[in-house]
Amino acid sequence: MKTTALLSLLIVSMMTSTSTIAQVKKPVTKASTVSTKFGALAIDRSNGFYYGYSSDASTKAEAESRAIAECNKRGGNCSIVLTFSGTGCAAYRTINGNVGTAFGWGIGKTKEEADAIAIKECLKRSNGISPPNFVWSCNSSGTGILKEIYNASSEIVGIKVVKIGNQNWSDRNLDVSTFQNGDPIFEAKTIVEWQKAADEQKPAYVYLNYDKANGKKFGKIYNIYAVMDTRGLAPKGYRIATRNDWVELGSTIGDLSTAAGKLKSKTGWTNNNGTDDYGFNALPAGNCCFNGIGGAASYWSSTSANDKNQYGVTLYSGGHYYEVSTFYKSAGRYVRYLKD
Repeated sequence: MKTTALLSLLIVSMMTSTSTIAQVKKPVTKASTVSTKFGALAIDRSNGFYYGYSSDASTKAEAESRAIAECNKRGGNCSIVLTFSGTGCAAYRTINGNVGTAFGWGIGKTKEEADAIAIKECLKRSNGISPPNFVWSCNSSGTGILKEIYNASSEIVGIKVVKIGNQNWSDRNLDVSTFQNGDPIFEAKTIVEWQKAADEQKPAYVYLNYDKANGKKFGKIYNIYAVMDTRGLAPKGYRIATRNDWVELGSTIGDLSTAAGKLKSKTGWTNNNGTDDYGFNALPAGNCCFNGIGGAASYWSSTSANDKNQYGVTLYSGGHYYEVSTFYKSAGRYVRYLKD
């Protein structure tokens, strides 16, 4: 009996021990979680002088908001041009203001990689002038795989200047929809709206034949009230050409009967394409809001002739004559500007 009882006790003991071992839980190894961080770059697209950036933001919206706020604080009218996430850097390059306006940006695993892209992008818009101004921002390590979310490079057409004599001219027509302080300029979408703006002496712009597709190539047509507005139509660091500026340009080129040919684009004119000797690229974009393409290029000056007329210049398709004359202030013209 004692032997039987002892055996029974041993069996119970073994069962209890086995049960205890079975209940031991092995530690669970949790997969490491990565907290993705975001960065962004904002600039004033009209001049590139004002910028703001952010890094290590918890969300894309936070990164963009911080970048815009920093850029606006510097004095710009800013928008996002680059957003990225993960471990890496963004870089921004610009050229000096006395040379012109050109800028570029990029992302990379290191700031050096990002900078190489930024320089390459800037050189596309600076006529080969090396950009000395450099800023950069990096997300911390361990914040996810580097990924570009948004890049506005394809949307940017940098302001280039062409030197003709002692003047530095823009190589394209003005194409802005806000004044320097960020106030919007009214877009007239019908002839009725355009005429009403003129009657009310209200700043306005219009696309040739009211077609935005024309704006991508030719820029915007402005009324004189936009040109003369004290809020500033030209980008900061630039000014709209005066009558004397246009007169000087014609004199620098030479004979006014042939001068236009040296400024006109090489293609697109109904008659007598130009040679575009200086890169001025005067396009045959019409001489008012409603005239067809191919016949003339016509520009305002910032010089008033009298209550009803404003000075400007016209380059004609029918010949290469360069004419500084007056236009009715109720008309619409393109705008060229110079580096201060």
